[in-house]
Amino acid sequence: MSTSVRPYDPDAKQPIVWRGWLLYLLPLPLLPATFLALASGNVGAALARAAGFVLIMGAASFIRKGIKIDNEAVRRNLRRRASTVRYRFVGAIMASVGTFLVAWIGIVGSHGLISSILFALAVLGGCYLYYDFDDPARLPGVAGVGITNEELIELLDEAEGRIQRIEADARRINNTEFRDRLRRIAVEAREILRTIEQDPVDARRARKFLKVYLDGAQQVTEGYARAHRGEKDPALEDNFRRVLGTIETVIGEQQKKLAENNSTDLDVKIEVLQMQLEQEGVV
Repeated sequence: MSTSVRPYDPDAKQPIVWRGWLLYLLPLPLLPATFLALASGNVGAALARAAGFVLIMGAASFIRKGIKIDNEAVRRNLRRRASTVRYRFVGAIMASVGTFLVAWIGIVGSHGLISSILFALAVLGGCYLYYDFDDPARLPGVAGVGITNEELIELLDEAEGRIQRIEADARRINNTEFRDRLRRIAVEAREILRTIEQDPVDARRARKFLKVYLDGAQQVTEGYARAHRGEKDPALEDNFRRVLGTIETVIGEQQKKLAENNSTDLDVKIEVLQMQLEQEGVV
């Protein structure tokens, strides 16, 4: 019976719940083996086994990181790989070195230098066949001017987290008008995220907008939801209503600037929003 092994496809969305976790299990026997070597007085073997354990565990983390980044790149519809670091390749090298040390020094008298090198090469080949190496043609992964795809993904994930917190805080507010406006703000913010994903050329300039706008919107929503638990405060409601109006205006203008690939006046509007958030006293 024959079996065929095909390389990991970096363009296909892979399940990251389990993929790569086997590498965390493989070096576990090295832990008790290290203590046994110490107990028998073989310090060299103990150090080799300990180093092998650390290297293979590190390799698992690097390979998992590379798989996760590729899946994020597919999910985000980015045209390039999400990182300038070849995580899976580095992880495979670490696993190979760890295997070599354990085979050559960690297992006393069992393997010579040549056979230990062959074991290491077998591990390297196995990592390639099952996980693939990062494709250099898809590096360095620059999404826009001054920002890599990995930085862009982190920025988008942070922004999505703020949007989710805005939605959670909005559900704590009893005022129907405010809840509806916050829901619209969340929808429009996600539209901006999708626009940046599809054309990240302005991602560097949009980074300040996303951080300031969404962080300010999330803070003001959280502050109002917290302060509004007691009796109604008309002054607080008026302040919150004005801030929501400013946020809605700014996000509408940002959508227009992104559509025009023009952010000439954007920084000024963002700084105005920052000042208003501080002055209105709702954060």
